[in-house]
Amino acid sequence: MNIGEWPTRWAARYPDEPYILYGDLAFTKGEFNARINRLAHAFQEMGLKKGDRFAALLANSHVFLEVLLALNKIGAIMVPLNFRLAVPELEYILNDSAPSGLIYSPEFAEAAEGLRGKVPSLRMFLRELEGGNQNDPLYEEWIAGKPEDEPVPDAEVTLDDVQFIMYTSGTTGKPKGAAILHGNTQWNAINSIHMYAFDSSDVSIACAPLFHIGGLAVSAFPSLYVGARVVIQRFFNPVETLQLIEREKVTFMFGIPVMFLLMTQVPEFETTDYSSVRFFIAGGAPCPRSLIETWLKHGITFNQGYGMTETATAITALRTEDALRKLGSCGKPVFHTDIKIVDMEGKELPQGEMGEVWVKGPNVIREYWKLPEATAESFTDGWLHTGDMGYIDEEGYLYLVDRRKDMYISGGENVYPAEVEDVLMSFEKIADAGVIGIPDEKWGEVGLAVVVPTPGTELTEEEVIAFCQGKLAKYKIPKKVVFVEALPRTATGKILKKELKAQYIK
Repeated sequence: MNIGEWPTRWAARYPDEPYILYGDLAFTKGEFNARINRLAHAFQEMGLKKGDRFAALLANSHVFLEVLLALNKIGAIMVPLNFRLAVPELEYILNDSAPSGLIYSPEFAEAAEGLRGKVPSLRMFLRELEGGNQNDPLYEEWIAGKPEDEPVPDAEVTLDDVQFIMYTSGTTGKPKGAAILHGNTQWNAINSIHMYAFDSSDVSIACAPLFHIGGLAVSAFPSLYVGARVVIQRFFNPVETLQLIEREKVTFMFGIPVMFLLMTQVPEFETTDYSSVRFFIAGGAPCPRSLIETWLKHGITFNQGYGMTETATAITALRTEDALRKLGSCGKPVFHTDIKIVDMEGKELPQGEMGEVWVKGPNVIREYWKLPEATAESFTDGWLHTGDMGYIDEEGYLYLVDRRKDMYISGGENVYPAEVEDVLMSFEKIADAGVIGIPDEKWGEVGLAVVVPTPGTELTEEEVIAFCQGKLAKYKIPKKVVFVEALPRTATGKILKKELKAQYIK
């Protein structure tokens, strides 16, 4: 079995049941599977075989899921791209993964054009909708008339095969491709059923970006697996989200805390009918007590959790009844996943002692794409080293305390200072730079750049921020800059981030 068989099986059993809603488009299980099959045949006609890659620079839509599932059926591998990344960042990922083609949304046509000619493996560009380069085939026209029967892959596709490669920022400044297996996704869906009791009567809303593991593996995958109805929002908009919750009788939704905060700040928050909602799932950052209590007044409770791209996605979950009692905790491990806290030598620590969180289970990846050394450094006997520091209390609840490698989370996106520092150090007016995450009411954390100007130059905060634009995704660009004469460093030259945090985080 493989993930591409999910829609096949639902279509065979309940072809007339509603499955996908996107804007004015609605597809039953049978219709959705037929569209996937047409695309799979189109992919095969262009020569895609098991193990080949195909990239997607897409907004949320039914097309995103069709591309992924069609590739799954024939054993090819999707490379979902973060549309917030700058062209040089996308170029690196594409050259690393070497896809045969790229499908793009019109909103990102400029980025697609900037990539043209820079990725030797790309032999096809495909447009999702009108817009972009008129010489690129249009999606609907490209799949029109293709067979709707089940495609036959050139080799068997199993749960042990790579389903998609999702790139996650690396501490060295270059992103790493987490090779997500079909089996990782399958077991994450099973964990979700155990945790949240999803079934075909549920209605989910996919409004978090599907290129992100949270949006894909929390919003979409479990719903597709149990045959629930998926309502897709192209881009998150708090007013539209509230309208969809009421109109489509949504039963659950995944989002990062800032999304739920923005929903409380529009007038529609007070008038929306939430009677269909069972709970919300919050991830990416801790959910503040004030936000939980605001939603509780409307009868909405939160499930919270901790996960990573490398675990596809869940590691722990905090049940609704513990949201306030265990505020600050990530919860307990999901059913088929184990965690332990270890010291610097990898020795397991007793309850209450802080160390690095290690995780093991069938939802955990086996390798990073083409990075055997990074893979070896990140795993010990099947245990993934998360890089997060935490402890387990007397009741078995996990608490995260710090990030071992100085990563911070801004708006649900991981930001690694080393990547930002590399860009800053390429600016001739900057002699030295260090980046830390500082608290921000809206985004959770934002970047603060501590900069040493090149002697004899004048430099402003605005210049530093402007220099980063186009070289880094917007959420990675520091929001504040301070200037100093020298950075605190160890004897071996490493920046003392603890000293920077002690000075600038009050």
